[in-house]
Amino acid sequence: MDATYILLVLTGAGASFITFCLMRFPHIRRARFQPFGAFSLLASFSTALVIFIMSVLAVYAQAISH
Repeated sequence: MDATYILLVLTGAGASFITFCLMRFPHIRRARFQPFGAFSLLASFSTALVIFIMSVLAVYAQAISH
């Protein structure tokens, strides 16, 4: 696998981790969005998983096109 694909997957993994943390822990959000509270563990994990799968599929589609 090319280094570019690895970096894209790592970026997607980072984005999904940040999404999970922002949804689960409201104290790290901006002050405007802190009052909304934490999302459930299931909602946070499933959203992070969707973002990770989308990034992996984007890398896969790019690899197929070459």
